[in-house]
Amino acid sequence: MKTTNIKKFLGTPFIIESRAVKNAHGTWDSTKISIFRDDILIGEYLRNYSAHGTDTFYPFLINDEWYALYSACYTATRVMKLHSDRIEDWCGEEDSTLGFCPVDFYIPRYKRSTHTAEIDGETHTYDRYSVDCEYMNENEFLTDELYSLTPVKVEYTDFGFMSGCVWGDDTSWKLQYIDLSKILEKKLIITDKFGYWELPHKLNLKECINVSDWDPVNNWIELTRMEHVNLKTGERY
Repeated sequence: MKTTNIKKFLGTPFIIESRAVKNAHGTWDSTKISIFRDDILIGEYLRNYSAHGTDTFYPFLINDEWYALYSACYTATRVMKLHSDRIEDWCGEEDSTLGFCPVDFYIPRYKRSTHTAEIDGETHTYDRYSVDCEYMNENEFLTDELYSLTPVKVEYTDFGFMSGCVWGDDTSWKLQYIDLSKILEKKLIITDKFGYWELPHKLNLKECINVSDWDPVNNWIELTRMEHVNLKTGERY
């Protein structure tokens, strides 16, 4: 019996299903990914690898239009546009034998709320940014009432993160940075901004990223990494 894995993305209209596809004997299985928007099938693609099917699809919003990071080829990350009735390959990396193999994506979500405060007898207006990593779970973030002076909506940052590895270096996952600021120009920019950054084995990608102090002016974030330490010499790498 074929097993279907289902993943729902809270706060979005999307659900995906993944199912193993048998290939010739002695070769890897593939994974068929089906994408549903408001419970209607809008498209499917075949991932040429048997693992990480549901973790290598991540929807996000730009200018009220939906896109998604995805990896049909296990050595490349691309972006698709998610229409109401179809999917469209939009931009991204090409397959490469030396390509970075993604296993997970994370794009922070935030709410911007406007508040007032009395300082020295004067009323001041300020914006507060509430980011999803500050909450215990996605549902808590989505339902939190911020009592803003203006309507509050969920927005996505114009950057994200990816964990994975270059083929043959799979003893640990590494971190890469995703620049989404030029997606409308059909440009996906992925870099090793943080160098050779190993992630701890027992934490998922989102658990290693803390953007609770982030806002569009203050760009500081906190990252968790794994270090190897020699107990005799104290040497680290």
